[in-house]
Amino acid sequence: MSFLDELKEALTSIAGTSDQPIVVYSATWPIMREMGRTDAAAVDDILDALINVAGDRTLLLPTFSRGYQDGRCDLDNAPSTTGMLTEVFRKRPGGVRTLSAFFSFKVTGPDEGLLGEMLPVDAWGDGSLYEWMETRNARHILLGAHPTHSSYLHRLEWLVRDIIPYRYDKSFAGVLVRGGVERQVTERLYVRSLEPEAKNDFTVLTDTLDEAGMARLPLRGVSLAAFDTVPARDAILLRLRKDPLTVLANREDFS
Repeated sequence: MSFLDELKEALTSIAGTSDQPIVVYSATWPIMREMGRTDAAAVDDILDALINVAGDRTLLLPTFSRGYQDGRCDLDNAPSTTGMLTEVFRKRPGGVRTLSAFFSFKVTGPDEGLLGEMLPVDAWGDGSLYEWMETRNARHILLGAHPTHSSYLHRLEWLVRDIIPYRYDKSFAGVLVRGGVERQVTERLYVRSLEPEAKNDFTVLTDTLDEAGMARLPLRGVSLAAFDTVPARDAILLRLRKDPLTVLANREDFS
């Protein structure tokens, strides 16, 4: 059996069989290393395997970009900064890229129309894609990436923002372009302090995710893990409320 076949089997196992949306964060190089390939077509093969496993479920991959450049962000052309797999997915026909100059996702499947029109004031707040993940208890899959390498975890900092001392709201305005249509948009991000600099370390939440039912399926030299949004949210919020500095590597600067 080829490694690609092993990967398909593992993804099928860890993705479950429900109608939960699937959110995938990835690092492609460990997979290509195990495949023994460096060609661009290998990325397409990995993406095809992922799409096949998702089937008719909603599939989301982060396609974060660099924000506004000279006051504009062209989502039709701005490359994804979140890895090769996400950039190939972004360029594929079909689906929709969500309306954010910083934290867009490419979405395919039955929820793409709904998610494509979301335009929340707060990137991690009410009416956001991250809140929607909770309402649907989305399944997060970490493919080749560390189990805590999910941007959803920033939503949990936002939910306890009244006791978080190292982040603050900052608004960004500009013209957002998608499908050739221009929109004047203001997004409010929950950004880290720079003086002193806040240094996040979410890896400390690994054991909490394990306790919340995270599934792990090591595949040769590739890390593969999955967790559901709601139990992860509840377990991590409990920890953050007890210790708001849990995910800071330099907590002494904010004690």
